[in-house]
Amino acid sequence: MTSHAAPQVFPIECGNFASAAQCLKGEPWTMQQGWLTVPEKALRQAAVRFGWEPTALWVLADLTDDFITSRSTDHDQEMWLLGDVFEIFVARKNSPSYIELHVTPHNHRLHLRLPADGVKKIQSKVAALDDFRRQPSAFDSWVLQSPNQHHWQVLARIPASILPDGESFSAGEKLELSFSRYDAGPDGTPDVLSSTSLHRELSFHRRHEWREVVLHGG
Repeated sequence: MTSHAAPQVFPIECGNFASAAQCLKGEPWTMQQGWLTVPEKALRQAAVRFGWEPTALWVLADLTDDFITSRSTDHDQEMWLLGDVFEIFVARKNSPSYIELHVTPHNHRLHLRLPADGVKKIQSKVAALDDFRRQPSAFDSWVLQSPNQHHWQVLARIPASILPDGESFSAGEKLELSFSRYDAGPDGTPDVLSSTSLHRELSFHRRHEWREVVLHGG
């Protein structure tokens, strides 16, 4: 697995997109549709940058969107069924569990903590989604919508403490990351899905296809 570098960043002002853009200057990860031979014509650009500090991982997503929409009304809903959503997947290297975080254009959040076989258990009805829910307030997110420019942004601060097997991050540590989105259109239009991971099948939980990241010091 090829390793990618995650830069250590100076403290970012919470909710300040300009501050985040100045601090998170690494090469962006773009979203693709690795499960298709030819991408859908409706696929729109999405780019994600990230960095870390000892207490948290910062993520900044720039999402082109012709039709910004979500029917979410509160946190902790099944956001992928309700319209546009940006998804974050994070695991510590060699940890059996990982977290999945959702943010909608209304800044409604979903927070899941899943074991390696969590999705399989849900699909086989051995477990329910509720078994893996965690407090949406455990991480912070901010959203900036620009409908006239067909664009929305997500800034997220993910505390190291909400990941299994550790309370902080340190230089040299390895993480596994993936980012994805559901891009909804007008009623009746199928959602357009994409991911920064080169998934050979349409499942964002194929962890062996996520990217390995090494936390670099300042």
